[in-house]
Amino acid sequence: MHEVENLAKIKLHGSTLVRLSVEWAEGICTAELRGVGEAGAPARLQWSGVSSVEVPHSAPWGQSASVLEGRGPLRNGRYEIVMQSGDMISVCATGCTVDHSAPH
Repeated sequence: MHEVENLAKIKLHGSTLVRLSVEWAEGICTAELRGVGEAGAPARLQWSGVSSVEVPHSAPWGQSASVLEGRGPLRNGRYEIVMQSGDMISVCATGCTVDHSAPH
């Protein structure tokens, strides 16, 4: 796993969000993705020290499990994953790591 310094530099555009989970007691949120980067590999994003997670699913642009872009860390440790559906998932956390070798 590698510490994420800038989520926008990870080529998430067009990848598919397979699963998003929260381990409440541990304060961990995990996003499992496939099709990340030019190689289309699986990846796992994991946030630690999570204080909030927002997961809207209203699909204002139509249903899609594909990612448009990632952002963060922004103010207050906020990370955003903008979906091609128009929904924006946000996680406030003290840190984020990425594992490009994570099988799904």
